[in-house]
Amino acid sequence: MNIPAIMGFRLAAPNYEAAKQNNISKFGLRMSSPLQADTVSFRGTPKLANKQWEISKETARAIRRKLASSAQKVESFMQDSFGDLVASEKYPKNPLSEIGFRLKSIGSIAEKTGSRQWSSVDEILTEMTDLIGAKLVFRDAARNKVDAVLDRFIPLIKSRKVELIEVENKRPIIVKNLPEYQASEFDYASIDFLNKMIAIQNDVWKKGGNKQRVKKRLDDDFTKANYCATHFLFKLPGKTPVTFELQVLGNNVNAAKHIDDIVYKKLDGKNSSESNPEFDKIFEPLTNKKFFAAEPNAKEIVENAKKKFEKYRGEVFILQRRKEPLPYHKGKHVELFLPMPYKLFPSDIEIKYGISSADFDYNNLNRVLQRGKKKSTKQKPEAKKV
Repeated sequence: MNIPAIMGFRLAAPNYEAAKQNNISKFGLRMSSPLQADTVSFRGTPKLANKQWEISKETARAIRRKLASSAQKVESFMQDSFGDLVASEKYPKNPLSEIGFRLKSIGSIAEKTGSRQWSSVDEILTEMTDLIGAKLVFRDAARNKVDAVLDRFIPLIKSRKVELIEVENKRPIIVKNLPEYQASEFDYASIDFLNKMIAIQNDVWKKGGNKQRVKKRLDDDFTKANYCATHFLFKLPGKTPVTFELQVLGNNVNAAKHIDDIVYKKLDGKNSSESNPEFDKIFEPLTNKKFFAAEPNAKEIVENAKKKFEKYRGEVFILQRRKEPLPYHKGKHVELFLPMPYKLFPSDIEIKYGISSADFDYNNLNRVLQRGKKKSTKQKPEAKKV
């Protein structure tokens, strides 16, 4: 496999530059065409934004309010089912680092309705399956650990406390043409176990006279950003059924994904509540069509920079996936990402426009986002994240 043996690679501050130079020479992954789909959203498909079809912010806000109780139901279900597996000082060897939750933001709801051309509230609540999201973030993402945690869904499915609707096993594009035993290297859950979950759910439906079958993409769902994860779509039955997306991934990939979500939205012209003026300014050369207007080869400059940056994004995800699990420790961990190994723009262009390829380094982007978050918190100390 043409992937460097970098298991356990961690950058220590004194060796940062040395690690950077070392990885420039040995960390070459082939990235194909530019990213066209959200690397993290369930059933992500390339859709063009259409402002004319977007619902109003007021309608999106009303939908979000309507889902608040449903989101709480999902959180309670996940905490009751998996909360005891989160690592702590008392149980440092537990496999999970966190159980995350999110309710899709007002801006994201509005933007997605524009790209899908959904207009009615009922249609949005039915079709937008990622309105409510949860994630199991693994401290130790060894496949046997992941299968053991997911095994807790089996009795829940059999007792009809939850229904498995869909499974997508996200694989990096670099393994697309490799034999299955190599292509599965980056999988979190084993294909055998995912098929077991699917078979049990199908059997439960069959016994109840339901002809529905679990939708699945287990070995051919490749992401151009080399994002690795297993995505599930579940439904909590009841008088008012609740559908939610569940992402299963490792702690290191989750750290990169948080940044990449914002990067993707910025490059795709979408809004992100977590972006900030400093972050936006960094991406001006790639997003502002007039930035290089004075250059006769402006289009070529931007296209070349984007290709190199997309290659870097893919390499970041592969490195994150191959890191060894961190032992539990109290306090915040500072994640170190693959340093930017490329010069995105010609030297004369960087000097002329006062820009730097190093600004696009995920370590720098992470610092910029953290500074913006701290500044926002100081300005709005009373604000609470819903």
